[in-house]
Amino acid sequence: MKLDGAIFAIEQRSVGGCIDLAIVFLREHFFAVLRLLACFAVPSVALTWWLVARNDWTLANCVTLFALECPFFGAALVASAGHRVFGDRFSSRTGLRLLAGRFFLLLVLTLIVRTITAIGLIFLIFPGYMVATRYGFLAEILLLERCPARRYETRLNDLMNSTFRDLLGRLIMIVVFFGTSVASLFVLVDMASGTLLGIPILAGRVSGLAYVIEEIATLMTRDPRVATVFVSVLWLVYPVARLAWMFCYFDVRIRKEGWDVELDFRVEANRLEATV
Repeated sequence: MKLDGAIFAIEQRSVGGCIDLAIVFLREHFFAVLRLLACFAVPSVALTWWLVARNDWTLANCVTLFALECPFFGAALVASAGHRVFGDRFSSRTGLRLLAGRFFLLLVLTLIVRTITAIGLIFLIFPGYMVATRYGFLAEILLLERCPARRYETRLNDLMNSTFRDLLGRLIMIVVFFGTSVASLFVLVDMASGTLLGIPILAGRVSGLAYVIEEIATLMTRDPRVATVFVSVLWLVYPVARLAWMFCYFDVRIRKEGWDVELDFRVEANRLEATV
C-alpha cells in the first residue's frame, strides 16, 4: 500500500500500529476523506443544532443519533479506503456507490446490533461491547468482501474464531483513544474559540464559581452551541478510529488467512500478465 511516497507493507500490526497507520492514511487522503465526511457530517451537525435549539433535545440524544449515523459513513469510508490495499485510488464516489448497493441490509443489521448493544450497556444484561466486537466488521464483510447476506454470520464466525478476545481488547483501546481524542479536541476548540474569536462555547460562559456545576451541567445537556460543537468533534475524530478498526480487520485476515501472501500473488500475477 503506497502512502505519501512510501510503501507500507501489509503485515501483522498491534492496535497501536493500526492507529498509527490510520493517522498516516488520513493525512495522505485528508481532503478526499473530508469530502466524504461532509456528505454525512454536515447534515448531522445541522440537524443537531435544530433538534437542540427548536425541539428541546439533549446532548445525550444527539450523541445517540450520532451513534446511529456514523456506521454508514464508516461503511462508505471502508469501501473507499479498502481498495487502496489493491492499489486503486481513494474514491469517495466508489464508497458511496457500494454503500448504496447494500444500504438496506446494512441499515437493518446496524439497527439490530446497536439496539442489542445499547440494551446490554444500559441494563447490564450482558456486556454490550462483546456484541459490538463480534459485529464490528459488518462493513468490511458486506462491502469489501461482497459477502452474500445469507453467509455473513458464517463469515463472522470464521473471522472471530480464536481472535475474538484479542479484538475485544483492540476495540476497547480504540474506544479509549477515540474518547480521549474527542475530549482533548473539544477543550482545544473551546479555548481557541473563546480566546481567538471571542465566542466561548463552554468554559467561558460560566458566570461564577457559586453555581459552576449547575451551569456546566445545563450547558452540556441543553445548549445548542455546545451540542453542535461536540457532535462536530465526534465526526472529526471518528475517521481515525474507524480506519484503525479497518486495519485491525486486515490484521485478522493476515493472521488467519495469510492475506498478505495472497496479495503478493495477485501483484505478481498482474505483473506477469502485463509482461505477456
